[in-house]
Formats: sequence, structure tokens, C-alpha cells
Amino acid sequence: MSTTSTGHRYAQLRQTCVARGLRLTPQRDVLLHALSEATGHPTADDLVKKVRKALPTVSHATVYRNVQELVRAGLIGTLERSGAAVQFEVNPEHHHHFMCRGCGQVWDVYLDEVAMTVNKHRSPLKGFRIDRRDVQLHGLCARCRDRR
Repeated sequence: MSTTSTGHRYAQLRQTCVARGLRLTPQRDVLLHALSEATGHPTADDLVKKVRKALPTVSHATVYRNVQELVRAGLIGTLERSGAAVQFEVNPEHHHHFMCRGCGQVWDVYLDEVAMTVNKHRSPLKGFRIDRRDVQLHGLCARCRDRR
């Protein structure tokens, strides 16, 4: 991420926090900086390490609690996979994911069009409202594929 986009992302996160009534504590502000600089899909431990560079005494619990508040407020998302640590989605653009079954790494994927129709005979979703569609692509990344 470039410095310009990092600064823009930080400003967006701060503005959204204020708009959603979240206090901007020193710990949360440093966390917002860490999130704005993050690439990929950091775990809570990754974020603790980044925050501790600025606030060495901050606890894991404080960072985790703040991350959860940001998730509940819709500022960031989560990526959960069986057997792996929860990763946080910091990319604000609409996208999907490719997950390598070899190394476990996750990449953002931008699909031109995702059209889905719910099979009403097999899916009991009467009266449900779908707010978003997420596609996860699974396979081997180029590096893992070449190793086989």
C-alpha cells in the first residue's frame, strides 16, 4: 500500500469510528494506524506486534477487544477457516478470496461478476434478506503447485 493510500485509509477508519460513536482512545488510534498499513489478512497476534511497536505495554486483550469492536461496528471484517487463527479483513473494496490449501495463504480476488440464484426448493430461506455474497476459491497457489 502506498503512503497516500495508507493515510487515506487511516482517515477513513478514524472518520467511520467517530461516525459510529466509537471513542478514539490512544490504543484504538494506534490500532487504526496498524490496520491502515496492513496488507493481506493479519491475525490478532500480527496486530498486537504492530501496536506494541508504538505502545510496548499494550495487552493482547486490549488489542483483541478493540479489534472485535471494530468488527462489530463494520469497519473491518473477519476471515475464519477451520484450524487457523482468525484473520482480519482490512481491504474496504468489495472482493473475494483465494485460499491455498498447501501453504494456507489468502489472496484477494476481484471477480467481474458473481450472479447467484437461490434454489428455493432446496434452500429454506423464505423471508431471508441476503446482505452480501462472498466467494471463496480454494486450490494451490503457483508456488505450492510447482513444489508438487
